[in-house]
Amino acid sequence: MTPNKQFLILGRGLVFSFLMTLSSAWAETKLTLEPLFGVETRLVRYPEPSRYVTGATYGARLLYGTTLLSGEAEYTTTLSRSDYPGQDVKVEDRAERAGVGLRTTFPVSSFLGAYVRAGGRASQGESVVTTNGVAETKENPLRVDPYAGAGLQLAFHQFFALNAGVTMIRNGEGKYDSQYSLGLSGRFGNL
Repeated sequence: MTPNKQFLILGRGLVFSFLMTLSSAWAETKLTLEPLFGVETRLVRYPEPSRYVTGATYGARLLYGTTLLSGEAEYTTTLSRSDYPGQDVKVEDRAERAGVGLRTTFPVSSFLGAYVRAGGRASQGESVVTTNGVAETKENPLRVDPYAGAGLQLAFHQFFALNAGVTMIRNGEGKYDSQYSLGLSGRFGNL
């Protein structure tokens, strides 16, 4: 047998093995729901000058796929309030966000994994600025920004896991907002 034929047979064997492994991984497709709670540090525009504030965020994330590659959809709401007594100003910010992206999880052990995620997020909200007792509502326009993040997943049952992660979101000023979240995953069968 010539070296070219040996290489061709070996190459076909490797491709076949890779495709079988990939099809086995895709056969384990699962739907996962993660209720989320966390804190987010983000840039707010009011009152001038812009500054970073930290507020609570909550929502849910839906994953569909395998540990190798999953699609994700996420919805969160962020609330924050900042008081500036020297200026007699109170600012309440609310933002609603929807995002889609991809996530991959790398198993470290049978109960611990690390994941990375990336995608795009649309955000819209409002700021209520109260100055000397007079409230003014300022709409924040719809924005679409890229995000990337990483986290750890601790499985404590076949269908449940605790997730802790950080996500960096590029904002309109070319800076990064950060979101720290804690979630509980519930996995639902083979779909």
